[in-house]
Amino acid sequence: MTKPTFSLLTGDSGPVQAGPESGVVRIPLRGHSTKTIKKKEAVNPGTLVAGHPGPSVGDAHSPVRGVVTDINDFEIVITAGTPRPTPGRPAEPGAPDVEPVSLDGLSRDDLKKALKGLGVSPSAFLKAPTLIVNGLNPEPGTGVAEVLLAQCKATLEKGLSVAQRLVEPATVLLAVPAGSSATLAACTAKPVAPVYPNSLDPLVVKALTGKESMGGVTVVSVMDLYGLGRVAETGLPLTETVLTVGGKALVVKVGTPLADVLELAGIAPAPGDRVVAGGPLRGQAVAALDRGVAKGDYALTVVPEAAFPPVTDKACINCGECALVCPSRILPGFVSRFVEFKMFDKAKDYHIEACMECGLCGYVCTARRPLLQFIRLGKQTLELQASALTACRLQGE
Repeated sequence: MTKPTFSLLTGDSGPVQAGPESGVVRIPLRGHSTKTIKKKEAVNPGTLVAGHPGPSVGDAHSPVRGVVTDINDFEIVITAGTPRPTPGRPAEPGAPDVEPVSLDGLSRDDLKKALKGLGVSPSAFLKAPTLIVNGLNPEPGTGVAEVLLAQCKATLEKGLSVAQRLVEPATVLLAVPAGSSATLAACTAKPVAPVYPNSLDPLVVKALTGKESMGGVTVVSVMDLYGLGRVAETGLPLTETVLTVGGKALVVKVGTPLADVLELAGIAPAPGDRVVAGGPLRGQAVAALDRGVAKGDYALTVVPEAAFPPVTDKACINCGECALVCPSRILPGFVSRFVEFKMFDKAKDYHIEACMECGLCGYVCTARRPLLQFIRLGKQTLELQASALTACRLQGE
């Protein structure tokens, strides 16, 4: 079988546009267990609403002025606008304005703490002799990297300056699609064939350094740099993301309902269509369109019902097509079956951790098995098992 060829180029999507102004925002909580506000409290843009217990995950903030109307384990719901005062009752006190934070002159450790408090995850910026900026679109049908490099260069360079303080590299490289003239200050541009899965970080490292190891290399995306640059420009918490939808590039506030984004883009999903946060190969289908945009979202894709054969629960037929397209050179069919039957140690023996989660195996699967989803489940389970084991050992000391 010939390997599928997916272009990573999308062409001109026009100027970056402002996203919708929604009356209600739903801020996703992904491990942000430390709630810092209560229901009926007033918030302003940048108000801290939830902290993450991990030191390397950015905290969550309100993107709008409004009032908290619901808090649960999955999201914080804020109704935008200033509430009308109740006759005969004093007005509720408003939230204090958020003061900008300067990142200038901070030591590396203090800079990491400041970034976490501003909603940026420092985990992407590990010390390394080589820093690579991945300027390729994440996957087919997503044009965010092209847009940012073409239209937000000043913001990216501000972000790069901060990233260099964190990574402390001797060499800084910019991976760009072959034929592109995109540049960033202090970077040496290197061309990469704009064909998926060449945009995946390990393959970018291979293309630029010749190494099949991430050791000594830190890779950051232009999306990471944009968020870092926005924080450096404003001094305020990061409460937005840039995503592509329907051929348009939108700056969208975190928590904006997906339905509002689709409406602004002029897209009305038909019954049976799948709405995917991300691209068609690596993205995750959403269960409801009132779900809020997350900080790491880079695209919103609508997959028509008849575009692909439906996923099934059929058994693997051992055709081997998944192994032929796998860029990690593992056996996705075997790995997925081990996960399916809860044989997680065997999945580890077959190098599940080497999977880049490109999604090509599921795309070519003759039996239409959900290979990527099985592998993601296996990785998550093994990670939870390792965390539980570590906790037990610490308790025993």
